[in-house]
Amino acid sequence: MRTHFRGELLTPGMPGYDAARRVRNARVDRRPALIARCTGSDDVIVALAHAREHRLPVAVRGGGANVAGWGTCDGGVVLDLGGMKRIDVDPHGRTAVAEPGLTWGEFDAATQQYGLALPGARNTGVGIAGHTLGGGVGDLSRQYGLTSDNVLFFDLVTADGRRVRADAQQNTELFWGLRGGGGNFGVVTRFGFRLHPVTTVVAGPLIHPAERVPEVLRRARDWLDQAPDEASLIAIVWTAPPLPWIPEHLHFERGAVLIPTWFGDPGRAEEIMAPLRTPAPAADAVAPMPYLAYQRLLQSPPNFAEQHVYNRGELLAELSDPTIDALVALWQSSGPNFSVVLGALGGAISRAPAGPTAYTHRDARWFAEICAQWYGAPDNPVHLAPAVTGRRALQHVTRGPYLNLLPDPEPAWVRAAYGDETYARLERLKQTWDPDNVFRFNANIPPRTEENT
Repeated sequence: MRTHFRGELLTPGMPGYDAARRVRNARVDRRPALIARCTGSDDVIVALAHAREHRLPVAVRGGGANVAGWGTCDGGVVLDLGGMKRIDVDPHGRTAVAEPGLTWGEFDAATQQYGLALPGARNTGVGIAGHTLGGGVGDLSRQYGLTSDNVLFFDLVTADGRRVRADAQQNTELFWGLRGGGGNFGVVTRFGFRLHPVTTVVAGPLIHPAERVPEVLRRARDWLDQAPDEASLIAIVWTAPPLPWIPEHLHFERGAVLIPTWFGDPGRAEEIMAPLRTPAPAADAVAPMPYLAYQRLLQSPPNFAEQHVYNRGELLAELSDPTIDALVALWQSSGPNFSVVLGALGGAISRAPAGPTAYTHRDARWFAEICAQWYGAPDNPVHLAPAVTGRRALQHVTRGPYLNLLPDPEPAWVRAAYGDETYARLERLKQTWDPDNVFRFNANIPPRTEENT
């Protein structure tokens, strides 16, 4: 393998191995037999052949940010694509061809040179690959659809080492499945994306104290019901961290922050956002800003690699008063490491601008993310229990979990993310492209066989 592999190979005991085996969630602590840092599709083919020859399990890592820690495994081969960061932007055609090692911060920096953007993750350290394959929600999604709705093609290496392209003309069923079906069907080595003109946005935090949280969340919900697609919003109920845009006297205070975003005519921003300013916030920093500055508002903490994380997202058709009350009550009874994030959906997502894809629950208007993030013992029940309780409390109102925020690997939850009909179609697709389930370190869809028919 060393003769034909151009990238770096790391095995236990080598310098750099311990750092390389880690993913962003410190709860996940696995030790692969080999980490293959690929430089391109040729390296992917060589590493896959090595794994097949030695009957080793295979994990694929792009940005390594998945909350379930799918980018690593015990005793197997990790295909580390983090060094594959090439991006070519066509400003006239408004397209980009990008490799899977890019993070959203790197991708946005490249496309914003031309005033272009793609609906994507709010955290700049998240990788583009897993986010796209899981559907991909972002603040631009209400205008332009999911990240996966804006994919023009996928170039991938299959389980048996072939290079394949999937797009609207060739391998169309695979193209359908890759847009929301996760990493089940191959190793994507290049994405083709459609981009959109975005430069300056009007956005920023509206910060409210704890006693106003129920009222503020109801107002945010009612605002979104009437807002144009150019508007989006995220609401966070938390203990405020010491971020630069939070006034110092509010650091570590409990409350809510609304971050509304207006991508339309800046002259209409005051009119559009006026309903969100009643009641008057304790701090108001909504202002015009470059898109890149907006994307950097919610950064990871400096020591994120040591942080244990349980974040789970549920897709909600509506945000009812009882749901708001239940989430607020859970937050009020929990410690400072627990938070709830509510994000706006709807708009173009529900219209499926690219036609049918494997992302199922397009009628959802909100996602609710239950977040527990802490240091110390990886399964400390003080921190983990409220998050699990919050996930359970949403099961009677959820359409299903959001695949990109699914820390629970049980098959029932993966099926719930798709619904029975889409799941069965994905099983058949898996049987065609990966009948041996080589790519199983993901939100796994086993091949459809007589036993699971």
